[in-house]
Amino acid sequence: MSKFELILDSDRRLLTVVMRGFWDARVYHDYDVQLSAQLLRLRQLKGSQACLVDARDFAVQPRDVADLLRDGIAKRLHLYPERTVRLVSCALSRSQAARMTNSGAHRVYDSMDEALGWLLEQRSVAA
Repeated sequence: MSKFELILDSDRRLLTVVMRGFWDARVYHDYDVQLSAQLLRLRQLKGSQACLVDARDFAVQPRDVADLLRDGIAKRLHLYPERTVRLVSCALSRSQAARMTNSGAHRVYDSMDEALGWLLEQRSVAA
């Protein structure tokens, strides 16, 4: 099973990012290249865009990988859509995810229904 999956739904203008397991720097760098490319593709779509990061099966990462993830988010922040949700499975993951960004357009949830609800609510308000 792959450590990550990137699924771009052009019709819904939604990029779903699935993250799994423990990563090392090599996995992160593969992810970084592919994520940047998909965010650029998403950005080219007309209309309101969103990103759902499903990290429920993503382990709490070692410090070096967590630093790479945080730095990568900062580097790509201008590419992220106006709404991004990170879906996590535990309080420690929530804490780690919350430290990644401090933007009001980025939220952390532990429920898929709540995460999609916020994305869709925001989208309908923006329409």
